[in-house]
Amino acid sequence: MGRVRLKDVAERSGVSIGTVSRVLNNTDYRVAKDTVARVQKAAHELGYTPNANAQSLRTNKSNMLAALTDTILTTPFAHQLLHGAQDVAWDSGYLLITLGTEDKPDQRIRAYEALVAHQIDGLLVGAMYHRPIDLGEIKPVVPMVCFNGVLADPAYTSFVPDDRQGAVEATKYLTQAGHRSILHITEKATDGLARDLRVQGFLDVAKSTGIHAEVVETEETTGLARSHAAEQAAYRALARENRPTAIFAFNDLMALGVLRAARKLGLSVPNDLSVVGYDDQTYVADETYPPLSTVRLPHEQIGGLAAQELLAQLGAIEGDTHSGVIRVPCPLVIRDSVSSPSLL
Repeated sequence: MGRVRLKDVAERSGVSIGTVSRVLNNTDYRVAKDTVARVQKAAHELGYTPNANAQSLRTNKSNMLAALTDTILTTPFAHQLLHGAQDVAWDSGYLLITLGTEDKPDQRIRAYEALVAHQIDGLLVGAMYHRPIDLGEIKPVVPMVCFNGVLADPAYTSFVPDDRQGAVEATKYLTQAGHRSILHITEKATDGLARDLRVQGFLDVAKSTGIHAEVVETEETTGLARSHAAEQAAYRALARENRPTAIFAFNDLMALGVLRAARKLGLSVPNDLSVVGYDDQTYVADETYPPLSTVRLPHEQIGGLAAQELLAQLGAIEGDTHSGVIRVPCPLVIRDSVSSPSLL
């Protein structure tokens, strides 16, 4: 059976095509209630679905949003960004099309042109990690909002994690537990913005509390190599006579390296060493031994807020619109890897 048409619904319900159109599009409340019920029943029985292309021509809206991303689609780490945006779009009657460009400029341009050709109403631009986003030659012709990255033009709204605040929360947690010598293991500088913000938050708390604080930079910045580099850095620091009593790692994978180093040295976590990570990465932070206290990246919230902002700019939902960079708080997740320092 082919696509069910308005004509089919009209024949089944015994009314005109015009009446069916008014009922199914909620454009005329003068249709009798029994007729409305009969049309709706016929449409349901036949499996009628609206023709989106026809509606788009009639309303000049496609009710489609698009998310143009870098490597989010190919990593399990940041999928909640898209889940948050998709849920908000769906609840507001919009479909969200997602295209991953692997951060290739030529592929990004082709993807953008294809999306515009399909008459999207608005565009979300996302990054797998907190960094600047350069759209190159793309000149958006529809409203655009950025998530988990920062667009250079402040006229656009960008939602990012508040990485400095998250580092402040983590470091305060350790100082409140009584730690006075804390090491922060981080990555070397990249195009990411999180590294410097987390270092800044860590050092700001150290300065205000007077603790002994040290920042160690590893050479590796990706995957398991990053974890092993953190393990080596932690091993060297913990093998010293004046070792730190707590380590705050740049992310959860680096915290895994810290836990391995402690185990090799016969140190108990948290009795001999307290450890805090960052990200609250699924299947990592809550699966370590002991479960890792960490700072959660609010990915789902960021995706949802970006979608809400875009829909508000489109007038599809009520709410204030914004511009510039909006930092979303990163909550501290307390588990079992922190305790008061033991006497050395």
